[in-house]
Amino acid sequence: MDKVGRNDPCPCGSGLKYKKCCIEKDRAAVSLSGDEHAAVAAAIAWLKTHYDEEVDDAIVETYLGGFDQEELDIIHALPPGPKGMLDINIGEWLVADAILDVEGKRVRAVDLALGPGGPLLPAQGREWLKAIGENPLSLYEVQHLTPGEGLDIKDLLRIDAPVVKVTERTASKSLVKWDIFGARIARRPDGYVLTGAIYPLDRRRPLECREEILDELAREKTVDDEIYREVVGTTIADYWLEQYTEVPQFPQVVHASTGDPVSLTVDHFTVTDWDALTAVLSAQPDVDGDIDEGWIRFEPMKDQMRRSRASLTKKSSDTLEVFCPTLKLADGARRWLEKIAGTAIRFKAREIVDPMSPKAMAAAKKSPREEIPPELKAQVEREFLRRHYERWPDEPVPALGGKTPKAAVRTKKGRQAVIDLLKDFELHEARKARGGGGEPFDFGFLWERLGLEKE
Repeated sequence: MDKVGRNDPCPCGSGLKYKKCCIEKDRAAVSLSGDEHAAVAAAIAWLKTHYDEEVDDAIVETYLGGFDQEELDIIHALPPGPKGMLDINIGEWLVADAILDVEGKRVRAVDLALGPGGPLLPAQGREWLKAIGENPLSLYEVQHLTPGEGLDIKDLLRIDAPVVKVTERTASKSLVKWDIFGARIARRPDGYVLTGAIYPLDRRRPLECREEILDELAREKTVDDEIYREVVGTTIADYWLEQYTEVPQFPQVVHASTGDPVSLTVDHFTVTDWDALTAVLSAQPDVDGDIDEGWIRFEPMKDQMRRSRASLTKKSSDTLEVFCPTLKLADGARRWLEKIAGTAIRFKAREIVDPMSPKAMAAAKKSPREEIPPELKAQVEREFLRRHYERWPDEPVPALGGKTPKAAVRTKKGRQAVIDLLKDFELHEARKARGGGGEPFDFGFLWERLGLEKE
């Protein structure tokens, strides 16, 4: 955004010149922001100078206490972007929540920094350190946003807390409605702001994080401010950092007709007599094809339908390849072929590829497609989504335990599960629209049909 000149119209829309309207307020905000950053940096530097060992112990044993050495090595080797975010998050945790063990006494780090002998700080800097310590870290859901200006956010750990409007120019440009993230808010004279620490999470991860926090707090006999801050702060940090330390687990793909894990299997056979092999395959009632096009062994189904069990292809003058989508089908196909073909073939080797392995994913190529005009593509996609979601309330959904959304909303737990799914849908559409332009698909008709209100 271009810098506003003193004589330009004020961006607030008052009709006055900038110098006659908001210039002093904006200058104060810039100055305050500088004092805030300086105060946090000075407090951290002072704590590390005077309580270096205690600070290190708190970070290692509390903030990073849930990770083993291998995971810590990954965390310490994070690339510059996440590493910079981690430094900010740890620094804010230190001055807002950390408890240091000083000569056998547990003392809040911020009390040491603000106490006698602490660093020299301007008044605004001291007030900021107090402000960021007033509220613990929490999980916030975006209810509404104006990009470049601010957000309306709801605290998911304090159900009765009102929606808070925060001024936030940067995050409001990247977030979308229903995003959930870990953060801390602080009150300024002109309203609430995010304090700087941010824990971006995919929507499903913070929902799991919320449940773990609430369960752990429920197990505590008493929950004072110190326990609450430690449980909430470390759990959110754990879930955020686990995104970097977890080894990606590729989902297991299951064959639709058999329920067996998909393992793309190719058996190679040496053929000694093509005439004999061709004759015996032509005589099989469950085989179609010929030597030129290849053969398909099929399984009859209802209504004259059938599905493939194996495909056989001549690859060279003396080689036959037999492809099956699962190991079980491949083993059956090998036994069947060796029985009917006899000495006409001889097994040579087997290839197996996991369809979700990095090798398979890297080798996968997109098939060439004709370019579709963007307007037509958007229209077709919207019509498809409309038809699909028209039926959705009446169809069993695995994420709802096999219940239909209409049935699920009859209970409190099921109602919340349906709401979370609808938020997932809207979040996905909003991100897709932001990335590729256009308008997100409107799921409002589903909320209405299911009698739900957007919280």
